[in-house]
Amino acid sequence: MKFNRFNVVAVMAIAMLLGVLSVSAFAGTTLDKVKAAGEIAVGNSPDYPPFESIGDNGERVGFDIDLLSAMAKKMDLKVKWVTMEFAAIVTAVQSGQVDMGMSGFSITPDRAKQVSFSAPYIASGQVIVTRPDSNITSAADLKGKKIAVQLGTTGEQQADKIEGAEVVKPESYNIAFMMLRNKAADAVIADLSVADEYMKQGTFKRAGEPLSFEEFAIISRKGNDPLLKALNEALEAVKKDGTYDALVKKWNL
Repeated sequence: MKFNRFNVVAVMAIAMLLGVLSVSAFAGTTLDKVKAAGEIAVGNSPDYPPFESIGDNGERVGFDIDLLSAMAKKMDLKVKWVTMEFAAIVTAVQSGQVDMGMSGFSITPDRAKQVSFSAPYIASGQVIVTRPDSNITSAADLKGKKIAVQLGTTGEQQADKIEGAEVVKPESYNIAFMMLRNKAADAVIADLSVADEYMKQGTFKRAGEPLSFEEFAIISRKGNDPLLKALNEALEAVKKDGTYDALVKKWNL
């Protein structure tokens, strides 16, 4: 068949129509999509122990990992973890690059403008961590000091409130605590459980009382109500069958 400008236009029109029909045929909620695929793609930054990190065998481990795996089992889904920088996860959720994000996300008003939250699954707060030889005992002692915090976290928000302090914002808490250990920073502000995990190394100590009270939740794209409803039901199910309490104990939360 020879193509002229008329049948080329016709072919293009048919292709566009088929594209529309294809999209319509598979249009549905994110929950419909993940059920059809049998798996859910989850944005995660594995540098936040004990919630998510890379274990000695190279596998992703942590409370978030175990909890979502148990929840996904209730939903008859597999979990596809997608590694990315923490600060990029919200954007990835908004754009549909991933179906949801679970990486120690605290519920905050600013984030609530960008994404939707599941029911809270654990409570925590931000604390100051220093070296054993430090004379820092409270937030007031941080004036004129250098604080390291992970970019995009609520620790960053707490650090920015401290007047007279220099705040540096690396992309991970691994780097932040390395800076503290090497005396490139005077303190780190981090989640309570994360701070406790790093203090197991014996080279850090907490200073003063927690700076905040926070609740963690899963994040999803705005308007993703069916998926959030299913996640909340799965969370409730693992709480009722004892799995949740066992994981809290396992990870010392």
